Amino acid sequence: MEVGEEKLLRTKICSVMQCAYKVFDKMLIRNPVSCTIANVATTPTIVVSPKVAPLLTPGGTKKWLPICLNEYTFSAGFNTRKSTTKRKRRRKELKSQYIVCNKEGYKEKRKPTSEKDLNNNEGKSNEEKSSIKRKRLVTRVGCKAHIIIKHCDDNKFIVSQFYEGHTDPLYTPSCNLFQKEGRKMNILHKKIIVNDSKVNIGPVTTFRMMKEIVGGYDNIDASKQDFKIFHGDLKAHIQGSDAQMFVDNFTNKKLTWSAFFFDFEMDEDCCLCKALWADPLCKKSYALFDSITDCERVYSMVFTPFTRVDHDQSCITFVVGFIAKEDIVSFEWLFRSFLKAMGGNEPNCMISDQDPAIKIAIKSVFNKIEHRFCIWHIMKKLPYKVEKSIMPEETGFLKKLCAYVWHLEIEPAEFEERWNKVMVEYHLEEHEWLGYMYKIRNKWILAYFRDVFLGGIMRTTSRSESENNLFCSFINPHVSLVEFYLRYEVAIDAWRHTQGQNDNDSKHKYPECKTRLGIEKHASHLYTLSFMNFNMRLKLLVFLVVLMN
Repeated sequence: MEVGEEKLLRTKICSVMQCAYKVFDKMLIRNPVSCTIANVATTPTIVVSPKVAPLLTPGGTKKWLPICLNEYTFSAGFNTRKSTTKRKRRRKELKSQYIVCNKEGYKEKRKPTSEKDLNNNEGKSNEEKSSIKRKRLVTRVGCKAHIIIKHCDDNKFIVSQFYEGHTDPLYTPSCNLFQKEGRKMNILHKKIIVNDSKVNIGPVTTFRMMKEIVGGYDNIDASKQDFKIFHGDLKAHIQGSDAQMFVDNFTNKKLTWSAFFFDFEMDEDCCLCKALWADPLCKKSYALFDSITDCERVYSMVFTPFTRVDHDQSCITFVVGFIAKEDIVSFEWLFRSFLKAMGGNEPNCMISDQDPAIKIAIKSVFNKIEHRFCIWHIMKKLPYKVEKSIMPEETGFLKKLCAYVWHLEIEPAEFEERWNKVMVEYHLEEHEWLGYMYKIRNKWILAYFRDVFLGGIMRTTSRSESENNLFCSFINPHVSLVEFYLRYEVAIDAWRHTQGQNDNDSKHKYPECKTRLGIEKHASHLYTLSFMNFNMRLKLLVFLVVLMN
């Protein structure tokens, strides 16, 4: 577009806007009522009296129970709130009570907090700063309906004044569901909220589930906000005495259950800093499967579950501990409490991450234990330690390295040869972290401790992943200690239920035999189903073929 045409277009737009302004000014002059709010005609106020059953209104009697007042307001279609309260001077007993419609009066106007004022208070603390209030809808419209009641000696009330007319629309029966008097949190709602929180289900999802249970929102008799408020009140109640409730719960268990073990310590500020517990079933499991222990650590306050592998090749946590600091003193206390809980029986092998404090504490506490590093934790660090260019699947680096690292039957010399080939192929001979991991290969590579019975816990990454998934499905890092314990109990119950199902299958179900040899049939009755998998049966057949030849 040329310069002349652009100027012409601007001139036309300005002329059109001037014409529009003139027409608008004429409209305001001809219709002065629309210019000012003060001249707008107000509609006459209509006073409405509720129509309810005669038994619910005061009628001819002056005596009225408080329950009748609640039934009356709910049936009439409005809510109430307490206003002025008068009490006797000496006894402080209730003398009279003013009860008004919840739409009585008008909302007081508050001065809005400007951004300029907040900027001027940047140097002050949060308490001194002006807080920005959230926007609320106005409900008070100046309704005059009210009742004044006086207390009697027989625990009843005398109606001294009663004005029934409302200047605001009353609620229809379809709206009663959303009013305060039309909903109430009963014991069923509260029980479901608490039970769902144990399996990491929030109040909103619980409200939706409740709707499906009772057949509709109209049958819940509570709102989604009521569910959220109760859940928040429950967390606030726990927050004030979280650690004390946690300790009291285990102390009571120890008194009522003599075989239950619980130990804890507090710091100089009387705050809980260490805790460890184990129930009798966990202690029994450790006595049966104490060959290897896996020590994991998660969450802000260090959560340390001690894990082993059972006869179904599944992980089970039999001791749980909490420590506030990851130092040598804390880990030494944790391991000593572990030995105390298990009657001084040391495990043959303990697998943990590469924390130096754990390494020193294990040497200080245990005498005959084999300490190994968790391959899963080490391989998780690999993508962050090497260059991203060699990590994609197309390069084949990760696939080759995992094939040698996770190989259970590889010899040490063969592993060293294959490791060096991979390092040369991808030009990683001078890599500092990989060089250090190769230097301590006897602490985490399976080929260097084949003589130690591992129970399959280091054979695949699924061990640690399944353990983390078990707890993460019930627990998150933001729960309190009380909430954690409740959810931990649910997680352990879920595992024990699965273990019972696996035991039942192993007792009453058998794998199909591939040969007519009696030894294969005998093995199918002797071992559990998880051990009688394809690989084991294949090794058994190879062994039989070699034996027969």
